[in-house]
Amino acid sequence: MCISKHGHGCKQYSFALKMSGSVAQRRHIGLQQLEAISASTHTFLGPNKHLKFIRDEDAGDSVLVSSCPRLLQRLELDGSVGQLLHETVQAQQKLFRSGTGALVFLAGVWSRVALECLHRGISVLDIKTAMSKALEVSLQVCEQSAVSVREVSCKSLKERKRSPALKVRDAEVQCNPHNLIIKHSRHFSSHDAQTENTESAVNDMTSIAEAVSHGCKTSMHLVLKACELQSKLDIRKLVTCSIPGPSEERSCVLHGYVTPLSVQQASVVQSLQGQRLNIALVSGDLSERYRHVGFNTPANITRITDCVSLEEHWIEKALKILHEFGVGVVLAHGVVDVKLRDRCSGVLVIEGVKSSVLKDFSTCTGAVPVSYITQLDERCVGRGVTVSRCEEHECVGIVMADTSLVTAVITSSVPAKLQILEDQFWSCAHRLHQALRDGKLLHGSGITEILCIHKLHQYRRTETENPRENLVLELMAEAWMDYVSTLMLNSGSVASKAEAWTAIAHQMRRYEDGEPVLGAFRDILGVGVYDNMTVKSEAWRRALDLVLLVLQSDTEIITGGGEGQDLYHELMYL
Repeated sequence: MCISKHGHGCKQYSFALKMSGSVAQRRHIGLQQLEAISASTHTFLGPNKHLKFIRDEDAGDSVLVSSCPRLLQRLELDGSVGQLLHETVQAQQKLFRSGTGALVFLAGVWSRVALECLHRGISVLDIKTAMSKALEVSLQVCEQSAVSVREVSCKSLKERKRSPALKVRDAEVQCNPHNLIIKHSRHFSSHDAQTENTESAVNDMTSIAEAVSHGCKTSMHLVLKACELQSKLDIRKLVTCSIPGPSEERSCVLHGYVTPLSVQQASVVQSLQGQRLNIALVSGDLSERYRHVGFNTPANITRITDCVSLEEHWIEKALKILHEFGVGVVLAHGVVDVKLRDRCSGVLVIEGVKSSVLKDFSTCTGAVPVSYITQLDERCVGRGVTVSRCEEHECVGIVMADTSLVTAVITSSVPAKLQILEDQFWSCAHRLHQALRDGKLLHGSGITEILCIHKLHQYRRTETENPRENLVLELMAEAWMDYVSTLMLNSGSVASKAEAWTAIAHQMRRYEDGEPVLGAFRDILGVGVYDNMTVKSEAWRRALDLVLLVLQSDTEIITGGGEGQDLYHELMYL
């Protein structure tokens, strides 16, 4: 596969990871590979991501990506280092849906730190100890500089009140950092007070959402709409539906489970609208050949029945069961047999439904999921669902009472952007969810990393006299400088990294002279952007763990894994 920067001519990177001859002859190839892969993702750092095209040279297909997980998913990473990086990124993405850009960037620059330390003759054990200490110092900075979501909300509301374009209300607001509900100084009736508290709660959620939107205002707006429908954000009951064709402005959030509507299903939905329907849930494939996980075919059994006759018999039996129990909707986790679906007159059959959605329908309708449609009986059938057609988006909504399940309908006239927009939505949803869960945030736009640089310099001057440890800490501080300068370059606030380094050094002197950090760096980094504390700290930990693991593996390969007891004790085991 090849990867090229979108909009930057024919500049391409070949990524079967073919290292050049000069690189391949040097030591610690794993760290060099990690640094090389990371370099291709630097444009994904920050809110203004540059899109990349991935082209499959064999098939001739191309796909547009704007994040590290999607990039690594498409690359042919045959080596162990590439696989380790991919698995690390996937673990971060699965848990948080964000923080992968920082993870990959830091894995690359910290690999460079380790290589530089090896070049200067520092032992593996000393490198491991000093780099771990640098991370510990940086995590302490996070703990000390964290801001509660209450403070973020109150600050945002105060700024809204001062702004002539944004009015909170005509009453004076008293902002209590220990209470997310904003109270007015005037006297209200109980009804007015209740209404005011509700509006204040919405304002609180909006201000927190803006703080962690990271430039994705449209996606975060959809998340806030989902919050309104759910009363509170519950990402376990949040799904997405991508519809190509309509413009991005047509994206919306609808109550219930929404899925694209085919031409064949349109007439079925039309006949079912306005009715309270019975529903059946299938946890596997809806086909004659499906067998559940763990099923063992009995030995010494030979089929003598014609396969066509067997399939036809199964279809007739399935149709009879659906008719017998008056089922109007069938949701299947797996694929649905095409012949069965075509012959299901008056029954809406949907395939590829997530397990979490099946679980919610089971809870709200009383339906019991079955592995095989032939297992369906009266007690397994759920009741009380309704279907409706959304002609604007050519989709169908399946709704039941007493559910907070909502669907974000993602639309775009450019089909290649749908995956990007869907990823942005999930990132926004998880950032807001994590902010509310943590109860605190970190200053974004590189401000927290600037504080880490300052703390590492301070630690070198006051806490350690070991020259080797001092060198490693200095290199780790430079790695943070590289991170912040890349962030500034990608955001467009500087024209080059050199300009960014000069600006950071100048503002750092202002900070060290006693000016508050937000005041010192407001001009070059901006304020009002926040990061999730847990997401950031986990990304940092994963990045360093990966670097140290690759360092250890490289060392064992070079030394043979046990040449001498003294050398053996220098190796790290994570």
